[in-house]
Amino acid sequence: MAALRSASGGPNWTVLHSLGLSSDWAGEFGEIDFLVIMPSAGIVCVEVKGGGVSVSNGIWATRNRWGNVETLKRSPYRQAQEGMWKLLTAIRTRFGPNSFEAKCPVGWLVVFPDIPCPPITPEATREEIIDRDDMDRDLGRRLSNAPSVARLSSRSDLTKPTPATCARIVNFLRPEFERVAARVSTNWETETRIRALTEEQFEALDAISDNPICLLRGAAGTGKTLLGIENARRAAAAGRNVLVLCFNHNLGSWLAAAVAHFEPGHLVAGNVHAPLRERIMKSSLASDLAQAETAGMDGEELFMRLYYEVGALAIEESGERFDDIVFDEAQDLPARAVDDLVSAWTRGGDNSRVLLLGDFMRQALYIGSAATSVPMLEAIFGPLPVFNLRLNCRNTRRIALQTGILSGFGEQRVSDRQPEGEQVSIQYYARQADGLGYLERIVKLLRESGHKAAEVVILGPRRRETSLIGNRPSIAGWSIRDLTHARPGDLAYSTIHAFKGLERPVVIIIDAEAASIDESDALLYVAMSRARLRLFILALRPHETLSSRGWHSAPSQPPE
Repeated sequence: MAALRSASGGPNWTVLHSLGLSSDWAGEFGEIDFLVIMPSAGIVCVEVKGGGVSVSNGIWATRNRWGNVETLKRSPYRQAQEGMWKLLTAIRTRFGPNSFEAKCPVGWLVVFPDIPCPPITPEATREEIIDRDDMDRDLGRRLSNAPSVARLSSRSDLTKPTPATCARIVNFLRPEFERVAARVSTNWETETRIRALTEEQFEALDAISDNPICLLRGAAGTGKTLLGIENARRAAAAGRNVLVLCFNHNLGSWLAAAVAHFEPGHLVAGNVHAPLRERIMKSSLASDLAQAETAGMDGEELFMRLYYEVGALAIEESGERFDDIVFDEAQDLPARAVDDLVSAWTRGGDNSRVLLLGDFMRQALYIGSAATSVPMLEAIFGPLPVFNLRLNCRNTRRIALQTGILSGFGEQRVSDRQPEGEQVSIQYYARQADGLGYLERIVKLLRESGHKAAEVVILGPRRRETSLIGNRPSIAGWSIRDLTHARPGDLAYSTIHAFKGLERPVVIIIDAEAASIDESDALLYVAMSRARLRLFILALRPHETLSSRGWHSAPSQPPE
């Protein structure tokens, strides 16, 4: 390299050392020891063979200063020529066969810096070889007048490269660049730390298997659903028939996908009304349900009473049995209904196990939820072993802290491994146009940070058409679709009720009621606790109240 730097013309040259050539460009991987790019002359591919060199029976070998011998697959001359052809192929593929870059003369030379010139053969002329004695002379003329380059320079279809052409070739072969890691990529460690099981969760998981029925209780983000799924996986692996149910439609779909690969036992998962309806419609009671639905029975009466009563009878009729039953978000299910379904699906089998997962203080959103509490469950099932999960392992510290403060539920305990995370952003607005402007800026920020649409969800207290975003088809370049119809590239919108039990790396809460931000609010608590890494809240100012439009309302049927 020092000899190349001191060569005449060297200050205007660009020398690339150990240039690799991918097989995708040139058929198979290759490497050029030195590539000398010379404006007004051309390009020379230089193959260097240091140390001693020998040839026996046509096979080349090199010997380094420590006496180690390396056998070569081909002669140094052939290596230099193959490197030249690979380079030409890459340049023509990149710039096109008729480009100035492709018309640049490209040649080759072989350098033996430690020995006199080997015997001349038909493979190379003396002018195509630089030996030990040549190294003491100016290499500038030897390189710029390499025979292969000199011959090509006289061809009418080739053109000596200008400095600009050389610069474009260099930028292609070895560009100088800086890629700043997107902020989202720094979240990987955060996500990994959040998802690790805590010692508390391991202890609860072991205790679950020792009891025929037990309750696992904890706030949002303490890992109840995670442990319920792991419990189901272990049971299925043991060949047991497993049932995993919840009230929420979207959470039911997520649960079904989460256990889809479990084996080998019979396993059913979803929201409770879907399997009940399926079993009712296959039974002699199908007309009873159809009649009730046709008559327009009140939603609470239909989904909180009739489905369970008729469903239990249909299960008894079919004789279907499960060894393990997991009820996630058990506070959403009437206690008496849980009893009816457990009795029907297990028939009090000695080997059956039931796991109830719930947060009975903070996440009781649905009408009818008040009919379920720990004392009520114990009145039905008898004294329950209750295992409490206290450590939040879903949210960053800042999200967990703000969730407790703003919802009025107080401080949450956070695992020692939880990262600090970003500040929670709360933005107040008075007019819809201002709120949409803030939302536009938030989404742009997320896109510029490297987040994908599938990592983000917009949550609100009511249906999309009556929300801040109305029926807008997109925001900041991302299409908006309701959660159940969202594709991977869409920004999903969901009511808070419908998203209960789910989570996303980024949550944007819209239509929050500024007047209630400092009050105890289970709906706000559920919405905020869905965010793992980043949380944004857009709230109407106090004089723009939402109370008449349903922030505190609760649906009487499973959210679609």
